[in-house]
Amino acid sequence: MANDEHAATFNPDQLRAEAAVRKAANGGNAEAQYRLGVMYGNGDGVGLDYEQAHYWFERAAAQGHENALITLAWLFANGTGVVMDEGRARELYIAAAQRGSAKAQYVVGTMYRFAQYGATKDIAQAVKWYLKAAGQDMPTAQFALGRMLMEGKGVVRDDAAAMQWLSLAHVNGSKRAEDYIQKLLKRMDPAEVRAIRDRMTENAKSAG
Repeated sequence: MANDEHAATFNPDQLRAEAAVRKAANGGNAEAQYRLGVMYGNGDGVGLDYEQAHYWFERAAAQGHENALITLAWLFANGTGVVMDEGRARELYIAAAQRGSAKAQYVVGTMYRFAQYGATKDIAQAVKWYLKAAGQDMPTAQFALGRMLMEGKGVVRDDAAAMQWLSLAHVNGSKRAEDYIQKLLKRMDPAEVRAIRDRMTENAKSAG
């Protein structure tokens, strides 16, 4: 009865939108399958139903849909609507990362850095995936690289490289990066800092 009452609150536009998405999803469209999963997961235009959300995310993920892979990985990592399964979460995050998702690449980098989701700690793998995400201008990955290089944790300390990554992270919106940049400025030679910033400016002009 509760579901019937809930369904009755949907307006005609919601019902038409849901019908269109469902038709496309049943026809095999991965984006529609993902969207339908989101609708069920949020109770948006349909009744809240984690089992249905999981079903549609699985169908979209089977087609390599990046957001479906990431969302499904998060569900398994947190046990939301499914039985918690860190191994499955790990597989899905890696699959999304291999398909080029910067968000997943950052998660996989962190996974190897801190031995999460059943992964063995592997700093070389962590750096590899952070670099991929950082190369897509993901500030959290740039910050992670900068901090690791600054502190020399698992990698050789390199203030110049740390300054570059932290500066990029700051430009791309990382608020935490500024504090670490200030710490670096106190221990670096001002001439070296100017050289790094000049080089970054030239690189930005070349890229533009």
